[in-house]
Amino acid sequence: MRRATSTIAVALALGLSGCCAAREPLVAMLDGPPAHDAERQPPLQYWRETRAQPRPLRIHWLKVDLASPRIEPAALVAEDPDGPGPAEAKLEPPGEIAARHKVIAAVNANAFAHVKGSTASGWVADAPVDIVSWAVTGGRQVSPPQQGYWCFWLDPTGRARVGNVAEAQDAREAVAGFGPLLVGGEPAPNDGGPLHPRTALGLDRQARWLWLVVVDGRQPGLSEGMTLRELAALLREAGCWDALNLDGGGSSILLLAPDGAELRTMNSPSDIGLLGRRPRPVPVMLGIRAH
Repeated sequence: MRRATSTIAVALALGLSGCCAAREPLVAMLDGPPAHDAERQPPLQYWRETRAQPRPLRIHWLKVDLASPRIEPAALVAEDPDGPGPAEAKLEPPGEIAARHKVIAAVNANAFAHVKGSTASGWVADAPVDIVSWAVTGGRQVSPPQQGYWCFWLDPTGRARVGNVAEAQDAREAVAGFGPLLVGGEPAPNDGGPLHPRTALGLDRQARWLWLVVVDGRQPGLSEGMTLRELAALLREAGCWDALNLDGGGSSILLLAPDGAELRTMNSPSDIGLLGRRPRPVPVMLGIRAH
């Protein structure tokens, strides 16, 4: 991966401090991976990478400094359509979820299953769904963990963790994916799988840095997707110690507010452009909130 040659720090409109001086920027838009002195950069660092081998690939990175007091990860759960009924959430457009929770960045997270007896099928906005595995927002558990579905969460002290959670425990925020990609710095056993758009997250060994990555796919000549084995190698190359595979395919999306105005879709979701479709609605996202 090449070293960044320049950085454009984009200030977010978060008010003024002192004698009418703007606050330090939260987001850096890079033209390549951050340099070794990344601590001097804003706490969110975004860059896009294009590769020609082993096939056309476009990869979107967001590196998050979890030590910064100015930001925090947050689970963003779509609205519950039936209160005490069987649904845990409904499917919502990702931009609407992220905007309502007032975050400056977000990726898709948990998968879902349609509620038994529902007439909805596929990715239909407002469909009542059951969230797959763990989802905790603001300390409130919306969906319990399920054995075998690996999770990302903030424990009661605020420390970020990745692991296989079989039973509910205290957490500030939590989202779930599928299986692990990296465990203790080593690739998790998997058969690789087919090429798909992918969304994943990783932590370094000290749980200081969080990587969110979205790989575009299903777009011949632009970006054709990755296998799980390739995704694990990508995150290991970046410096991750533990990593997990989030929901992917047509749901893979990365939103960012680089100019402090509106969230933008930074990647190319595979459903966009198909008969004018919008990004797939989802039940849960992992967001980054500014203080």
